[in-house]
Amino acid sequence: MTKPLPMITQICIVVHDAEQASANWANVLGVQQAPAETITMEGLLHYTYGNLAEYNNCKVAKYELEHLILELMQPAESPSPWRTFLDHHGQGVFHFCMFVDDRKSMYSKLGAIGVELPYHVGYAANGSYSYVNSKAQLGLELSVNNVADNSHLMELLAQGTAKPLDEVKLLR
Repeated sequence: MTKPLPMITQICIVVHDAEQASANWANVLGVQQAPAETITMEGLLHYTYGNLAEYNNCKVAKYELEHLILELMQPAESPSPWRTFLDHHGQGVFHFCMFVDDRKSMYSKLGAIGVELPYHVGYAANGSYSYVNSKAQLGLELSVNNVADNSHLMELLAQGTAKPLDEVKLLR
């Protein structure tokens, strides 16, 4: 029996106006418009380049399509990976997302083709996501997500006894 191929589970498009983009996508897809919701960072820890970061007032609309989620992200004016992308490139595809069972293994595979460890990581009690700059190797950024119990890790991060990505740096 062959192992199933990894799946791209999400495409994130950064937009100026999530409500308008959502209305346009609803029209094109022939579905009901997904609401553009302001996301909160409650229960999450985000780090960009190793520094704790707050990303409030971003808006997101999501369409659950047959094989993937289309995410329309409108960044707030404050600094964030999405704001940086929008300011430098305008609207466009920000990343493809893959859910993985083993982040260490994925980072090792990415490292083998020259991709550095993530520049941005977000932790929740039930999982994590990270962004790697893989433009030179893959043509776009990749978001590596997984489901895992991060409760203890989040406590250590909050106490300052752990740093972002400590749990995967032993690979390198």
